Amino acid sequence: MDDLSALDGAKPPPSSRFGLPISPEALELWDEIERLDLVRNIAELEVLGWTVIPPEKAAPPGFCDRLRDKILEVAARRDGRPADLEAGATHTRTNRPIGGLYTYLLFEDPIFQEAMCNPIGMALTTYLLGKNAIASNCIGGLKGPGDVDLGLHSDNALMVAPFPSIPQVCNITYALSDYTREDGALCFVPGSHKYLRHPAPGEGLDQRVPVECKAGSIIFWGGAAWHGAFARTAPGLRINLIMAMMRSHMRPQEPYRENVTQAILDANPPRFAKLMGRHLNYGWKEEGPQNEATAYNVSRHAYD
Repeated sequence: MDDLSALDGAKPPPSSRFGLPISPEALELWDEIERLDLVRNIAELEVLGWTVIPPEKAAPPGFCDRLRDKILEVAARRDGRPADLEAGATHTRTNRPIGGLYTYLLFEDPIFQEAMCNPIGMALTTYLLGKNAIASNCIGGLKGPGDVDLGLHSDNALMVAPFPSIPQVCNITYALSDYTREDGALCFVPGSHKYLRHPAPGEGLDQRVPVECKAGSIIFWGGAAWHGAFARTAPGLRINLIMAMMRSHMRPQEPYRENVTQAILDANPPRFAKLMGRHLNYGWKEEGPQNEATAYNVSRHAYD
């Protein structure tokens, strides 16, 4: 039998204005990318490995100020004292590259859920990971002056090289204070996401590029990109919100699926439930998978 005979009578794939077969999901995503004016950001993501969305496009006016204030409120409650915004003395670190990290923020306040559902972040996440991506963490960061850079690494934690050529992880970071090299900005090695491996100790240090942007920007990258951060030499605090996303076969760092309440699900758009992993059945016992339509992803499209 001719190998092509099995295709007789098969429904042809949908075509697009590009003149090529393409899935409806991909067309829908591209329309969203164009609507949100993210075409250049997609190009930067592909060529450089990261992209920056400026404040005027990243979120509505005042949103990032409220997000910053809520992180400071949570930090003050957990630390038992307010953060020193002027000098950064409460979060100064000697011989350590990381300041204060405030984990598991997503259920602290609805604003963190709103930040996660940001259309910009969701469009870029879908582009890299598909529509079934789940959330891995939601972490606030306060970084005071220090003397040690955060070393280069990839976010493909625990993943052996070579990495899959299809991205598995991405990071959405809200810069909630100005980012300059003196302020302890993130840095990347351009094009390193193509290497599909972790950096060797000391590798790439002379190729680091600081990400300098205004407060309110979103910095987005895929898990394979080599990145780190410069030590903060200026007084005060670098403030950010870090949110990692991953493909749904991976294990998240924070237990959202097990702990999200129905009230939180009801208060958010449908995509939020998927980010929480509510479409997944893994972990069944005698009852077996209860949602066969989504328990097994048999689609051939990278956008699922």
